[in-house]
Amino acid sequence: MSKPRIAADRLYALDIRPQELAVYGERVRFDLRYAPIFDDPAEVADRHYKLLVLEILAPLPPADAQRRGGPAGGGELALLKIGWELELTTATPCRVGTLTDLAEELPLLLGRVADTVNELARRAKLEAPLGPDLVRQLIADFRAQARPSN
Repeated sequence: MSKPRIAADRLYALDIRPQELAVYGERVRFDLRYAPIFDDPAEVADRHYKLLVLEILAPLPPADAQRRGGPAGGGELALLKIGWELELTTATPCRVGTLTDLAEELPLLLGRVADTVNELARRAKLEAPLGPDLVRQLIADFRAQARPSN
């Protein structure tokens, strides 16, 4: 299989609550997912797509959760959900979903996510929520979680 080449990246979807993101601050949980996207796992192609999704969730006090129709024990409020798509090409067609990740994929996409979210926060006159240290930590945590344990 030939080494893939990054052809493009683009915003896939965005849902943000910038003021609430500022209010909840340190009490948030990050959920980062990254995977190939395709319809037919048997398809062979020279264009491949992957999607990175970052969610930032905050715990809701039980009274707020009940008022919002959630579980009585609390629940979570989605403060941010953003998806960024990566398009890769290969010189030789191969089965979709089989490309190994290039080292630069995750930093590129998470960097784009951070730039977008931080710019929207700046426009709302709020502090940038995704600083470089947090981005590096998210990448390190994701990679550590993706490694098989012995």
